[in-house]
Amino acid sequence: MSEPAAVESKSVSKARILVVDDDPIVQDFLTAALTEEWHNVETVDNGNDALKRLGDEEYDVILLDVKLPGMSGIEIYKQLEKKDKAAIKRIIFITGDVMSAGTMDFIRSTRTPYIAKPFDATRLVEEIGRIISQKS
Repeated sequence: MSEPAAVESKSVSKARILVVDDDPIVQDFLTAALTEEWHNVETVDNGNDALKRLGDEEYDVILLDVKLPGMSGIEIYKQLEKKDKAAIKRIIFITGDVMSAGTMDFIRSTRTPYIAKPFDATRLVEEIGRIISQKS
């Protein structure tokens, strides 16, 4: 009898999430993991597509790879900062590389959460929940 309540509470926290990462394995992993948590997940693999999608659609959470070919995640962040300040509050940086001191300084200065690959799924779900709860 408690199962319907659990399903109902999960659907209440359902979020629309955009994953911006050029690695198809990461895209597939995040899509599977977050869909299992009842979220709607869309993916793009480059900065131009990300900015277009973010200009056309609204997402509750944006998982943004720091290092992308062409336009980096930091460059995407800076463009969003000029166009849509609300969007930058919904970003979680993701990275698989050791970040340079400059990148770490940028992330700390913006107070944007980040999660290193391989992902700590519990922390990822917690950060997504935190962003969703701030929006409510």
